[in-house]
Amino acid sequence: MELIEKYEWSRRGIFSGALGYINPQNDFDFNVVIRSIIYNSTSRYLSFPTGSGITFYSNPEQEWEECQLKALGIMQALSK
Repeated sequence: MELIEKYEWSRRGIFSGALGYINPQNDFDFNVVIRSIIYNSTSRYLSFPTGSGITFYSNPEQEWEECQLKALGIMQALSK
């Protein structure tokens, strides 16, 4: 956690897991938050976190390529 605080330029928000709601009629809707866009219209903040499962045996270049690939679809959609 200390290294994350030291090297990452922004704080982590929602990144993995599920986000959703259950209404009073017991209907529900959930979505996996990976590859989700987070936007705050007041502050004009936009984020779409990407990452990979880095382990001892990971190849740093391949992990970076995976992150770029994960972000590519969102970047293409936002550029239209």
